[in-house]
Amino acid sequence: MGASTERPEPDLAVLLTPDGNLAPAWLGGNSVTPLAVGERLGAILADRVTAGCRSSGVTHLRYAPLGADPAVTTRAIPADAATRPSTLLWTPDNQGALLFPAPGHVLLAGTKSFMTTAVPEGIDAARALFTRYARKQAARHPELLAVAAAYAPTHHAWSDAAEVPPDTATAHHLHLPREFTNGTLPAPAFAHAWWQTRRTAQSNGERVRGPLEELFNHVFLLLEDYELDPELAEPTDLTAPELKAAVTEAYRDSVKAREAG
Repeated sequence: MGASTERPEPDLAVLLTPDGNLAPAWLGGNSVTPLAVGERLGAILADRVTAGCRSSGVTHLRYAPLGADPAVTTRAIPADAATRPSTLLWTPDNQGALLFPAPGHVLLAGTKSFMTTAVPEGIDAARALFTRYARKQAARHPELLAVAAAYAPTHHAWSDAAEVPPDTATAHHLHLPREFTNGTLPAPAFAHAWWQTRRTAQSNGERVRGPLEELFNHVFLLLEDYELDPELAEPTDLTAPELKAAVTEAYRDSVKAREAG
């Protein structure tokens, strides 16, 4: 992988506390989430780190085994899926870092641009998933419960439209199908607004569950089959009228279910 070894490494003092945790001063405004891992980093986590690097224009990663006088290795991306604990991976410009202290979990942290690509589901969604994982693994890895508690989701996951605060991206998400169904929003504008609002909601850490999640997932899948540019549309893609009919049905079914419940 074109690795080179260097020492000493001043970045370690910036990124880590003396006891081997991510340094609060470096975290600052950066986001952080725990993620599940086995004995090695694995392909899924390696892909996350690699994606974050590429979106940030980073071409190399640094690796340091944690311990006395660590030898730092610099390698070209992609990230090494065979990495074992206890190890710190980070970008040379300190935009992103992954702390792999022991089998069971890692801490992935970085700037907004790095984390938006490395954790596309959103920080809160990743934290919520880790919390469920920690509970299932409590007998084998009881320490994971403390990690999950330290990095709990910031936002409540809304399951009903009545729960959603009006000043959120999720509230705007709820208005879009209604406007589309009522004919006040054409299909291209609806699709563009939906994707933009979805990115904003994820960036804000907003989450939905239950009926709202089902509705949003349904619309997401419908829009996956709709092409904004008619010249690029495939014969199997939904037309604007077909998209409107499907979204209308999904939205009305959601309203009926909410009223019945």
